[in-house]
Amino acid sequence: MAEYDPERLKAFWEYCETFKGWAKTLVAGNAVGLGYCLTNLNADSPRYNIGAFIALFGAGVLLGGLYFLILTIVKAEVTTAIVSQERPGASLRGTLLEVLGHIGMWGSAGAFALAILLFIYRFWTL
Repeated sequence: MAEYDPERLKAFWEYCETFKGWAKTLVAGNAVGLGYCLTNLNADSPRYNIGAFIALFGAGVLLGGLYFLILTIVKAEVTTAIVSQERPGASLRGTLLEVLGHIGMWGSAGAFALAILLFIYRFWTL
């Protein structure tokens, strides 16, 4: 492998921060939706079934957290490989992390989008 290049490592960290920003946005959006739903549980007579929204936003928070965790693990492993001048190889663990990362990202985004569309549909049919 080529000699250790600090600029390359810095570029990789910036690349990772872009995806971590997306993960933070997914977690924050789903958490706000979940918080809103939980505060509406205290209402005397909720106008619509809130359980579906709690399930979707809750799943979105958990999957977004999984995505953030996977990104953090991958960033640490690749950084270690770059600094020790080893080639980050494709292994079963790397493949598993990639699959779990995709499940976390797309699952969280899908749960958020589905909850918002369900929310719009509920008010559209009033």
